[in-house]
Amino acid sequence: MKNNIALLTGGYSGEYEVSVESGKVIYKNLDKELFNVYAINIGLDSWIYTSGEGESFEVNLNDFSLMLPSGKVTFDAAFIGIHGTPGEDGKLQGYLDMMGIPYNTCGRATSAVTFNKFFSNELAGSEVRTASTVYLHKRETPDVDAILKVTGLPCFVKPNSNGSSVGITKVKTKEDLLPAISFAFESDDEVLIQEHIPGVEITCGIYEKNEKLIALPLTEIIPRNEFFDYEAKYKGKSEEITPARISPELAEVCTAISLMLYRRFNCRGIVRFDYILTPADFREGRQFYFLEVNTVPGLSEASIVPQQAAYMGISLKQLFTDVLMETISAK
Repeated sequence: MKNNIALLTGGYSGEYEVSVESGKVIYKNLDKELFNVYAINIGLDSWIYTSGEGESFEVNLNDFSLMLPSGKVTFDAAFIGIHGTPGEDGKLQGYLDMMGIPYNTCGRATSAVTFNKFFSNELAGSEVRTASTVYLHKRETPDVDAILKVTGLPCFVKPNSNGSSVGITKVKTKEDLLPAISFAFESDDEVLIQEHIPGVEITCGIYEKNEKLIALPLTEIIPRNEFFDYEAKYKGKSEEITPARISPELAEVCTAISLMLYRRFNCRGIVRFDYILTPADFREGRQFYFLEVNTVPGLSEASIVPQQAAYMGISLKQLFTDVLMETISAK
């Protein structure tokens, strides 16, 4: 018998459009010979499944089911394709845990901690390099001189809990710092100000199959904008090179760090780790600085993980099947 899969898309954050595009790609590539797939759009007021005939049905959140003309549908697993809240910050995972439904992403605790960039950097540990950082809550009054004493210029201002580079500013002058902080506070009540680490962005995708970790080839990101911002990620304003043009020795180091962090963070499913590889004349020489972990990485046609899988000869259908079978077998 086919397993019933709830494909959860949408959400209610600034990453809604990205989530919808990822959802389309996931739906297209889920193996319909193995799974009955029900794409459900999650909104603040209701969760809606729309049939192939265009009829809309609201999910019964009391038991996570659908009542269709053909009968009641319950689910064997959920495939979360929502970036940002509630799919990446642990909220949706907590609900599915209460319903007893397995899902393809990290658990609720890991999702909540890693969605918080400050906590994520702390959890990474002292053996993993991270940028010097100042944490601000909205209730605090920023002290520009104290902040710049830690971070210097240029620096980056970013929401603490957000993705897709929404709300991020690269600050080059002292006068631009407060406006950048105000802009970041539009997306989150917590903001990070971090020193600028020069170098090239490198990212590593990892997933689990048959209880063994599979590291995908590294990707080198060359943004055409100031940094890898929203436009660079989703509007084609970046060049992404897979495999990354670095030595095998450096690639091995980055992969080893990523595999270690996958286990340290207690990750599940497809996860992507982002780094800056510094130039040879920076501090201790060429080193990887950890930026963040994406526990629900983009899976649209333009996204990095699909590019990495393709280079290894892994189709998206196979990748998603591997992840779902791992999810269902762990139930």
